[in-house]
Amino acid sequence: LERLGKATGETINLGVASGTGMVEQIAQVDSTYLIGGTNWVGLSVPVHCSALGKVLLAYGAAQLPIGTLERRTDKTITSEAALRTDLATVRTRGYAVTDEELEPGLIAVAAPIRGYDGAVMAALSVSGPTTRMNRDGLPAVAGYCAEEAAALSAVLGYRQRGIRQSRKAGAA
Repeated sequence: LERLGKATGETINLGVASGTGMVEQIAQVDSTYLIGGTNWVGLSVPVHCSALGKVLLAYGAAQLPIGTLERRTDKTITSEAALRTDLATVRTRGYAVTDEELEPGLIAVAAPIRGYDGAVMAALSVSGPTTRMNRDGLPAVAGYCAEEAAALSAVLGYRQRGIRQSRKAGAA
């Protein structure tokens, strides 16, 4: 988390599923800027409008709440069909984005953290104000985030299979 914070200067959070439809931040590294994020540790937010939550939803580590999806801002996705499309994009590109869906002026990216068995058990995010983080720079920030999430996954025993390993295993 600290390496990612130093690389981006933004707020870094580690989150896990917390009950149906919620994600709880369990660790944080604060932004190096005066205008940064709040201390989110111990706070729960809806999964459908946070980058951490979207990662957990996309990989089956969290569940949507029953009923309607809460509108937090005018950009919050409240259609289950639209959210499912967004979650498919998360799985394809390997990270989630939330752009002013949780709170106006807040943008974030998040990547999955896997346990030894490959199951997603947590998510790592980078968040900041839209005045510093914008869609043009998100792929680079998301790349840093995904690298550090993969490093945390490796610490937990996850070993990603490469194409060669998969082919060898299939041939055996």
